[in-house]
Amino acid sequence: AVTGGGSGGGGGAGRSAGGGTGGKPSKAGGVDEAKAALATKQVPLFSHLVQYEREAALSPAAIGRDIHPAVQCAGLQMAEGLLSGTNARVVAMLRALQAVARDFRCPAGKALSRELEGRIKLQIAHLHDCRPKSLAMGDAIKWLKLRVSQLPAHLPPDAAKRILCSQIDTYIDERIELADRAISESASAKIAPSDVVLVYGRSHVVEATLLHAAARGTNFSVVVIDGGPRFEGRAMLVRLVAAGIRCSYSLLHALSYTMPSVSKVLLGASSMLVNGTLVSRAGTALVAMAAHEHGVAVLVCCETYKFTERVLLDAICYNELGDPDALLQAADADQGGASLSDWRERPRLKLLNLMYDVTPMKYLTMVVTEAGVIPPTSVPVIIREDRDRAQLAGP
Repeated sequence: AVTGGGSGGGGGAGRSAGGGTGGKPSKAGGVDEAKAALATKQVPLFSHLVQYEREAALSPAAIGRDIHPAVQCAGLQMAEGLLSGTNARVVAMLRALQAVARDFRCPAGKALSRELEGRIKLQIAHLHDCRPKSLAMGDAIKWLKLRVSQLPAHLPPDAAKRILCSQIDTYIDERIELADRAISESASAKIAPSDVVLVYGRSHVVEATLLHAAARGTNFSVVVIDGGPRFEGRAMLVRLVAAGIRCSYSLLHALSYTMPSVSKVLLGASSMLVNGTLVSRAGTALVAMAAHEHGVAVLVCCETYKFTERVLLDAICYNELGDPDALLQAADADQGGASLSDWRERPRLKLLNLMYDVTPMKYLTMVVTEAGVIPPTSVPVIIREDRDRAQLAGP
């Protein structure tokens, strides 16, 4: 989104913070000026969110910290966008923290669980500095901290660490990999011959569902709707065409023209909230609302580990800001030489790159999980059963 208008409250506050008091120039003054310049380009409605600062996030994040190399690698990949998608980020985070636990040496006379928990908190802080964690990542972190606190104190540190690493392996295998396999089998059974399935962007589990349906011999076609600035749907389009699936490709602004011919919509998820709201990549809500308007069923493919007890009514209170310069890459090519690369110097121009939006429950038909196909109203039931099962499992 590109927003224009006056400087607003955020801009005024930024200029006030950047104003110097005179005297000798210093490095601190330069940092203050940089922060003031950033503040003047904030969109006031989203100024409460963590602002995107690529260089500031990556360069000093590990200085003075004991950050494990695996965590540094995962953090850099997340910051650079090489790891996209909730599943990929959660798996990379857990694998990195697994390496931290495996290599940790507990000081003599200290409790392993307490010392390891402190070490893990430091690594998580570094990952958050690289890129804010998603809701599903937050729940995975809570699970891991609980497992660390429940490590048997009577066992030798090496044996306790082996138990923790095994639990992480089990979590990834059962909650993510096997869950994706079960979801793809259940969702592919919902695709009938001659169906026209619309997908948005790229989702690993949605892609696996379509490939599984094609492998079963179902004759259907796919409409890939895509949106900037990353245009992730192009990668899915290549994979589907290579598998022999008939596909068409369109951008989000042509959604109203393609929706009348669609019979089903398959969407991926970043999180499912306790009130049945879907959190996914920006643009998902528009797809779901257009499908609802045309009477098209909307199926959400989501693993149950992404179910969270949080409640969101809009995408303003919680969201993530992406790189604003990414919005210019496609725009510059389309404008035939005209460039907005100097947008930071234009006082009445601000760029906003939101990563997520929320889709209310009324626009969703069913949620396909590894536990079965459920209505969005049953999300709190799955959350409650999962919590009760975790309590029965105990330490």
